[in-house]
Amino acid sequence: MDFKQLRTFSVVAKTQNFTRAAEILNYSQSTVSGQIQALEHDLGIPLFDRLGRGVLLTEEGRRILVYVENLSRIEEEIRAIAQGQDEPAGSLIVGAPESIIAYRLPEVLLKFRALYPKVQLKFAPGSCSEHRTALRLGEIDVAILLEAPIDTDHLITECLMEESIVLVSAPTHPLAQMDKISDSDLADQVFIMVESTQGGWSYREMFENTMILSHIYPSDRLEFSSVEAVKQCAVSGLGIALLPQMTVENEVREKKLAMLHRPSIRLSTHLAWNQQRWISSSMQAFIDVIRQFKAPMRSAKMSRSTRSNV
Repeated sequence: MDFKQLRTFSVVAKTQNFTRAAEILNYSQSTVSGQIQALEHDLGIPLFDRLGRGVLLTEEGRRILVYVENLSRIEEEIRAIAQGQDEPAGSLIVGAPESIIAYRLPEVLLKFRALYPKVQLKFAPGSCSEHRTALRLGEIDVAILLEAPIDTDHLITECLMEESIVLVSAPTHPLAQMDKISDSDLADQVFIMVESTQGGWSYREMFENTMILSHIYPSDRLEFSSVEAVKQCAVSGLGIALLPQMTVENEVREKKLAMLHRPSIRLSTHLAWNQQRWISSSMQAFIDVIRQFKAPMRSAKMSRSTRSNV
């Protein structure tokens, strides 16, 4: 095998299409097919399942892709050293939920950009469960996850801070007038939530599980992909919203929303990366800057422990 074959493998894996990969690499389609076939022959295993005009990685292909991405980043570092670049450079793909990007990261990103202007940060949209999968497949470099820890055998995580998940409504809502709310008071209410994710243990799943155990069911549920959409619907009086406290603090202060008097859900924000991933200088720089903001970003007492497995 050689770097050209591995580069072709990486591009085909990401595009899931030989024709598109050939366009990106400026190769003929036959050249792309030949390089993949040669690589599969050399390794003695199929890397892709051929499905009509597209392809999907086999399980072995998914595992190998992580190491191929590592080699690509090592190659970038070698070239940077050869060109006399002593500071981190290149691209870094970060996965994070909308609420973290909007309400926790701006100050971090300002600091990072000032320190490492040659690093191009790219943010991948998606849920925490999608980001964990992307880490496993090598599609992103690092992720910031807001969810309950989930046992895996491929992630290293580090707790950054603790967050409160709260129920809010318009100040005129009947429950906003109550000094204390029990689970039974939530029966037959309209809930506004961010769309559910699969394969995770997000704050929505935690809340819904608590309600099910208490035999409490909503009269209706409105789902949106955007935190801001959920928040504005709550402001308009459509129902009760379940959101991270950091996303509603301004509206509560301005009396556009009221926090309902009920114990909040506590979750930790974690920094996560694939334990098989080679840590480039740009990735290490990002991790170091995030760690510096642990104290300023803290919203409550925070665990500083680092676990080798989520």
